[in-house]
Amino acid sequence: MPTVDIAWQASSAHAENSQVAAVRTGVYTYKGQGTVNTHWIETPGGGLVVIDVQRDLVHAREALAAVRAVGKPVRAILITHGHPDHYTGLGIFKQAFPEAVVYASAVTENTIRTDAYGYNAAEQKDAPEITPREFAVPGRILEGDVTLTIDGLLLIAREMGRAEANSVTVYYAPVSRDLYVGDLVMNRVHAFMGEGATGEWLAALDRVDAMFPNARVVHPGHGDSGAKQQLLADQREYLRTVRGFAAEEIARSGFTAAAKTATARRINERFRYVNPTGNADIVALGVDGLFQEFSRPTLTPIP
Repeated sequence: MPTVDIAWQASSAHAENSQVAAVRTGVYTYKGQGTVNTHWIETPGGGLVVIDVQRDLVHAREALAAVRAVGKPVRAILITHGHPDHYTGLGIFKQAFPEAVVYASAVTENTIRTDAYGYNAAEQKDAPEITPREFAVPGRILEGDVTLTIDGLLLIAREMGRAEANSVTVYYAPVSRDLYVGDLVMNRVHAFMGEGATGEWLAALDRVDAMFPNARVVHPGHGDSGAKQQLLADQREYLRTVRGFAAEEIARSGFTAAAKTATARRINERFRYVNPTGNADIVALGVDGLFQEFSRPTLTPIP
């Protein structure tokens, strides 16, 4: 989930609603502003692996303090995708743990390094006091599907392609059966659909379900961790439902502002979900992405 409108951060970036949860022994989650998750795992070798590092410097420092409280060194940092609420704090973590190796896919690394979406520049302009002057970039590119062994911890990395972002990498720990999916799953949190790829997102959910049949717990980019099948089913239902709303309104009124408004209203009425960015218009922005997706000739609903 990118920070689509980040002006809210300057006045509301604080840790009052943040919390740390021990999912179970050796597996932890810090929940930052807008339910942005930073996960970390204890390794057999006595270190930690961190997954995603928060949307701003305030919450990155909070997450770092929680990680440090475990009293073990960070061996690696894994970035799931190229939206700034998952990588903005990377520089703070690297400063604290300079030996940690930072992994990301080639697409994600390029997105961060080139500021492909323009989000880095927007954050620096609108909320400079909580945004790094320079964004740290992952140093180790995952070339395709990779199996990693980090300080004795076995992790399987798989790139799932376009979905909520231009690409998302999931990380699976087969010994504990934990699956870290980034924003491929957002548990009871409104989805960012600005990528215009909800169809591909649904396909990615099917692939990750089939790819990791033994996964027990899904750790999402936003919202609580939970049972794999329930979280995947909930995400599918959300995407299929909002696509259905959009198709019905387009068939009724065309690609009009009225159709967009009606779609957003129906989504908000059906799903009383948390807003992940602090932006009151996140659903409306998602509807814009849906309408762009459905405007492609092969997807345009027929009245």
